[in-house]
Amino acid sequence: MSAEALRAELAALAEANTVVERRIEAILGLARTVDAGDREAAGVVLEAAGVVGRCEQARHGQLIQLLGQAQRVTAHRAGLKAWVATHLDVSDGKARGIAQAAQRIGALPELAESLSSGKIGADTVRALTRTAKAVVGSGQDQSAELAATLETAQSEGVGAANRRVRVLEHTIDPGGSEELLAKQRAKSFLRVVELEDGMCRFEALLDPVRATTVRVALDQISADWIRRRQFDGDAPIPADVRSTEQITAQALVHLAEAFLADDPDRRGAQFTAHVMYTAELDAEGGLAESVYGALVPRTAIIEPAHPNAHLLHTRDGEPVLLDAEEIDSEPTARLASPAQRAALAFRDRHCTYPGCSRPSTWSLHAHHHISYRRGGATVMKNLSLLCSEHHSLTHHPQP
Repeated sequence: MSAEALRAELAALAEANTVVERRIEAILGLARTVDAGDREAAGVVLEAAGVVGRCEQARHGQLIQLLGQAQRVTAHRAGLKAWVATHLDVSDGKARGIAQAAQRIGALPELAESLSSGKIGADTVRALTRTAKAVVGSGQDQSAELAATLETAQSEGVGAANRRVRVLEHTIDPGGSEELLAKQRAKSFLRVVELEDGMCRFEALLDPVRATTVRVALDQISADWIRRRQFDGDAPIPADVRSTEQITAQALVHLAEAFLADDPDRRGAQFTAHVMYTAELDAEGGLAESVYGALVPRTAIIEPAHPNAHLLHTRDGEPVLLDAEEIDSEPTARLASPAQRAALAFRDRHCTYPGCSRPSTWSLHAHHHISYRRGGATVMKNLSLLCSEHHSLTHHPQP
């Protein structure tokens, strides 16, 4: 196609964009006149936001494709990143990501329809870019892997797609996980910024292994304080410490206090330790998943940091062993054991009642699907987490 034809289409596009921009401005003007409480109009405004959002995602995908074609014909010898950083209002990091996406997937015909559909956003584009990068020179079927990543993103979400790519990267290059972790450790830092009013801001960047250790410690203390405040009427923390962020900050201080005092009684928190990592039973090497969803090399966590550190599960995700001990050791017991409660907190993450997302830090109950009185065993497959409200509702449904 000639440059003249391209310029003609570009002029038509600019004209069409002017019309679209006027329509959006008109919708914005009308939206500003809507009375507060007008739910019907609010719904229409949200519909408009959805249309604009899908258009934005489609334009992003089309930008990647256009830059991919520009790369194919070497339109910018200084490199795509430099062009993107110069001509688009983005940071250097985002310019690099856009350029990499264009180079890896921008010219692939099998992704053209999806990238232009408006149904996938920048995060899915990044997952697809990582997939393409991972399979280069590996002998893997690039089209099949890209299709699998796209299907995962659309059916399970971008988070699941990124996990799939992480596993793919490790499968193709097992040593790459250790190298990545080493790079992450090298980039880690803890920075204290003193502010003019005397307060300090802590800025930290940690690799997933060390971050898991810190986060588990903070979560355990916070969970104990929340339980004691909610259920025991106790006041383990100051009354002005209310929000999740405030409680976490207090927990960080408590960790420092306990360390400096070197006295177990000063810790003042009694809890069932969280599971830190889980991995598939009988699978040697590979990756382990932290309680926060990070995938790390199993070789990095051979030694448990504390009891309840390592959970092993079957291929279908059912917990079996906790620190090499059988979890379902007493199926006739009336109540779930500490090991089962720890495994439930890791497996279920929150109340399993439909629509409830109260996390395990809320002292959730271990509920028997088949009740104990009716012969239900106290085993993981017959247990799930419920908050106190929904546990009571399950056993005593309201008419």
